[in-house]
Parts: sequence; structure tokens; C-alpha cells
Amino acid sequence: MKYKVEIRLRPGIKDNESIAIFRAANTMADLGENQIISLSMGKWFELEVEDDYDIELICKLLLSNSVIEDYNIMEIE
Repeated sequence: MKYKVEIRLRPGIKDNESIAIFRAANTMADLGENQIISLSMGKWFELEVEDDYDIELICKLLLSNSVIEDYNIMEIE
């Protein structure tokens, strides 16, 4: 089985890197000043595992920080 796991900060957690990129991009004439409405970052993993593998468990224990991040599991192919 193949999965894609998306990791994002939980609502209310400050994303300083996205804030800095958003501010910089909206002040650069080359990028069209004030053209970006919103911006957020995350990370993703693609895993190919055996059919009986507990994908939920690896997300909870290793791939995400449950205090500040949420994850979404999608089966692919």
C-alpha cells in the first residue's frame, strides 16, 4: 500500500516562517506587491508499506508532533 501523509501546524499555532515569507513576498515588486492573500507551510511524506502496516501509529509516534501538528493520511495509487 502507498500513502501520502500531510503534516500541518494546528490552528492557532504561530507559523513564523510562513509569516516571514508572506510579508517579504507581498513587499517585493518583482512578485507583485500585495498579491498573496494567504500562505501556509507544511510537510508531507510518501510511504510504501505492507498491507497490514499501522500507518496511523507511525504518524502519531514519529511523523508528527501531536502537541502542535495535525496530520492527514491519504491512500495513493
